[in-house]
Order: sequence, then structure tokens, then C-alpha cells
Amino acid sequence: MTLIAVNGQKFTAAGLDAPIAAAQTTHQPITLRVESDDYYRTLPVEYFNGPRYPHLVRIEQRPNTLTTLLQPRVK
Repeated sequence: MTLIAVNGQKFTAAGLDAPIAAAQTTHQPITLRVESDDYYRTLPVEYFNGPRYPHLVRIEQRPNTLTTLLQPRVK
């Protein structure tokens, strides 16, 4: 499935923030135009909580596996 348009405008990653922010005040679903194989569909997304920017937070009591994973491999 490929995302073609958001709220009737051609999809760009930068252009996705405005419809998400607008839905927070208008409470109107965001409409996604998608392509799957030879078919096009319009899908409403009822998300009204505005933009979110998740990030990783270290839990001190757990092992630091991310640092180990990101270390370069050595032969």
C-alpha cells in the first residue's frame, strides 16, 4: 500500500504535520488516499491528539542493550 495524498494534497513527509495539527482543532478526520495494487481507496483517520514526537528514554534498572547493539562489529 502506498500513500498518495493527505486531505486531497499530494503526500510529502513535511506536508503531513499540517493536517495532523489542523485535525486537533477542527476534529475532522484526516483523509488518506492510498494505492494498493490496481486499486485506490480513501481512508478516514480519526486522530485528534495533534503531533507527537516519541523518543527513547533509558530505564536505569535495565541493561543498556541499545549501546551494545549499536557497537561496530569486529572480526
